[in-house]
Amino acid sequence: MKPRCLLLTIIGLALFIPSLSFAQFFSLGLNFQMEDIRSVVLDDFEGNDNNWQVAASRFTDGEYPKIRFGIEGAPIALSRTTEGEENKYVMGVRSAFVRKGYNKIWVYPEKEIVIPGNAKKLDIWVWGANYYYTLYAHLRDYRGIVHNLPLGTLHFMGWRNMSVEIPKQIPQAVRYLPMEKPLSLVRFEIWTDPNERVDDYVIYFDHLKVLTDMYKQRFDGDELADRTNDIWSSQ
Repeated sequence: MKPRCLLLTIIGLALFIPSLSFAQFFSLGLNFQMEDIRSVVLDDFEGNDNNWQVAASRFTDGEYPKIRFGIEGAPIALSRTTEGEENKYVMGVRSAFVRKGYNKIWVYPEKEIVIPGNAKKLDIWVWGANYYYTLYAHLRDYRGIVHNLPLGTLHFMGWRNMSVEIPKQIPQAVRYLPMEKPLSLVRFEIWTDPNERVDDYVIYFDHLKVLTDMYKQRFDGDELADRTNDIWSSQ
């Protein structure tokens, strides 16, 4: 029976496949999608091009929080960038609160940083001081909804590369032109553990980047789709 069933299957395929196009045949078992995955640096903190600022919740101690730039001490892994340029400086934040609890520190650019492409993963180098605090990234989608993504605990010493996957359910495109609806980075947020000390805390940041899909579907008139927002925003 088995050889007969195999013969019938082969005959059936021979009759069926010619009626399909090449693309249809290979799409029967494949869900194929073009991608152009790139690593894009959003800020290397060699300067303060994005005019980063800091704020905190209630019960801050006196003149805190503070933010500093041009601090030497970049991670060894970033001593040289892929372009051969020296990565030397980092951004630092210092804070203090007068009471324990779920205190918050916000580190944010003056203008939200638009993330190009379809973002897959966000990562940043962070210098931890071994406190039981937690770091989050806030991303805004095209509808104005802010998504709170956890990068993880700050209970470690020295430099660590912290990252978070961008959930697929966060929309970054629509079916209408222009299809691309990029996310923007609103801020980083630090939460203190209610049982951890809060009287003096320091953290440093370096080399903020994103792993993103830069692929764009091409068609006749695609340049108008790319330029539509600029065309109509200039009026």
